[in-house]
Amino acid sequence: MANFVAKIAAKKMLAGELSKYKSKAPGGEYDPYYDTIPHPRKPNKTKKVKKQIPAYIPPRDAEVLARARKRAYRLDYCLFNLFGVRFGWSSVIGLVPVAGDALDFGLAVRHVYKMSECTGGLTLKMLSLMMLNVLVDFLFGLIPFVGDLADANFKCNAKNVRILEEHLDKLYKPKELVDKDKEYFKSIKKKPRPATVYEDFSDEEDERRNDTSFESSGNVQQPEQAFSGRRERLRDEEMGLSRNKDTR
Repeated sequence: MANFVAKIAAKKMLAGELSKYKSKAPGGEYDPYYDTIPHPRKPNKTKKVKKQIPAYIPPRDAEVLARARKRAYRLDYCLFNLFGVRFGWSSVIGLVPVAGDALDFGLAVRHVYKMSECTGGLTLKMLSLMMLNVLVDFLFGLIPFVGDLADANFKCNAKNVRILEEHLDKLYKPKELVDKDKEYFKSIKKKPRPATVYEDFSDEEDERRNDTSFESSGNVQQPEQAFSGRRERLRDEEMGLSRNKDTR
């Protein structure tokens, strides 16, 4: 019951964040919330999609991942672009000499600690890779200006979320879905995105209009079918969306 109430509260709290961030362009390979895929109806064009948590990840680990994505987006992506680099609070805090770098380091370490709450915790290898990313990020931040730009571009916190995502896929992802993902991402010439199903921004509008042509489409407009093959899938509470909703 307490877990259910917490998820409802998080959903309401983060609904405002979704409205703030949905206008931002995807921030690259490690963006925790958004990605781009080839547009299904416009050749040589791409479209923005949401990254949701797949149904095969158990609720406890899904919640840990959702919160990790929220922290990483705030720290690495949420503010502005400068010289083609996305900035989050981590880079802005790091602009303050010494104290800012120390605080940024502490936030990154806390981020790793919170991800260790996943089932079974983090392996020694995962923890070592994450802390190496944190250390590199800290060293970048010690170099005035140029180092701050390198720090912002490095995306330490988002890279550490990717390590967790890959770990969860190894634990829970069915083999048939692994094979489908390999084929799909090979077809769009992208690296696989672990612990992720794509959701089209127009899905909710199409459902409200009962657009049967959308439902019958075999294209990437229904990415959850291509990835999960299930009627229900877990939605990322950090995106401010409900957990159980039939999109077929």
